[in-house]
Amino acid sequence: MKIKEKAMKELESMTPAEVIMVYDLMLSLKTKAKERLLNHSKAYLRVREALSECNGSLSNDILMEREDRI
Repeated sequence: MKIKEKAMKELESMTPAEVIMVYDLMLSLKTKAKERLLNHSKAYLRVREALSECNGSLSNDILMEREDRI
């Protein structure tokens, strides 16, 4: 049985008050997912800002460190 079918079966057996609680949880999860996406894009900008003062290339530095370990 697919997950949607299982969820629908469970929803059908719930009281209206329980269904409202499930719906509120779904809305809350959607909101949190959107907030996480926004925070990830901000993190990228913070990293770019922090690295803007550095001279050279971060990718070259990483490659050099890897070669040292080989």
